[in-house]
Amino acid sequence: MKREIVRRSTSQRELVLEAICKGNHLSAREIFEIVSKKARMSFGTVYRNLQILVEEGRIIAVEADPSVLRYDRRLSSHYHLHCKKCGKVFDMPLSYYNDLDKNAGGASGFLIESHTISFKGLCPDCQKEA
Repeated sequence: MKREIVRRSTSQRELVLEAICKGNHLSAREIFEIVSKKARMSFGTVYRNLQILVEEGRIIAVEADPSVLRYDRRLSSHYHLHCKKCGKVFDMPLSYYNDLDKNAGGASGFLIESHTISFKGLCPDCQKEA
């Protein structure tokens, strides 16, 4: 039987979560910069709290760019847009396609639980600059 680990909430973890809720797909470094203005906290502490929040299912880690994880408070299944120029990540205003899981499972024999898709290109602001 798998035993669920219950962690007590800490003020540091709540500050990290608050920063994520106010921002938009922030990196650990960006979260650290926000949190360090409010409380004395090391980057390692911010990063550990991000890992705990992901494990607890309170946030998700978004892998839009292989070099930087970003964190999202929106827990429902959705897609992302990643601007290759400025690096920002946005939620895609498209419905999640559940049938893709069924189709992929049927084609592969896997029991597919979910999928992630990140679209890459230039955001409207970067298109204007180009």
